[in-house]
Amino acid sequence: MSHGGGGHAAELYPEEQIFAAGIGLSLVGCYLAAILAPYGLGMLIGGLLASAACVAGANTVRKVAAYGLGTGVPSIGMVSLGMGTLSAVAGVLISGCFNLPYWVAPILTLIISAVIGYIVGRLTVNPVGMKIPIMVRSMTFLSIAGAMALLGFTVAYVGSLEPSAYIDGALNNGIMALAFIAAGMAILHPFNACLGPNESHKRTLTLAVACGLLTWFVFSVVKLDVVSIVVSIILWAIVYVKFVKMSLNDACAVLHVPEIPKKEE
Repeated sequence: MSHGGGGHAAELYPEEQIFAAGIGLSLVGCYLAAILAPYGLGMLIGGLLASAACVAGANTVRKVAAYGLGTGVPSIGMVSLGMGTLSAVAGVLISGCFNLPYWVAPILTLIISAVIGYIVGRLTVNPVGMKIPIMVRSMTFLSIAGAMALLGFTVAYVGSLEPSAYIDGALNNGIMALAFIAAGMAILHPFNACLGPNESHKRTLTLAVACGLLTWFVFSVVKLDVVSIVVSIILWAIVYVKFVKMSLNDACAVLHVPEIPKKEE
């Protein structure tokens, strides 16, 4: 049963399960990226697990955007990464300012993003006045997903949770901006591409996985990690081909665009 502006079909898996799995994997990925970086495996393992946060965020976008946000789908994806950027940077810097162990940074990021997401969610309800019953929870989930995706990919690139190394490797060189755009697109695009009366949870999730893997590929290219480049693009191709086949099977009709005339007739 579809509802809302875009509508969506029944859930295959509860949102809470997908969210817990995605955030849990990305959290583990942050630590493994820093631990395995000296062995050249930071991007391979950390990047793969960071993509799980993108899937969690995309699934939450599907849940909340079906209430009629329409053109707000891209906006809510960017909002999630805006909150995530503040949370990720704050988590790393706070651990440094108070001389806390570096390993607490992902936990601090998780907590800060939850608080920011809750506050923004409350503001969207009052005074903004968005009458969506799950808005507060969804904004909280999106803030956490954006933060963990952003932190996961940047730590996989930098290879460290140490504040000075992170600032030099993720902020001063603009990698944070790349994470903002790439991870944001991975979170907002799947439902934006699949919404409509025949949207299915399985197809949207499949595209979400493909987008997360593509973000991992982008970071692998920037990092010049050959193994990660090869593995990520192979996995992306497998998942994306599956998505295309699902789209063709679900389509009412497949119409091919005719060849563009080479001259005016």
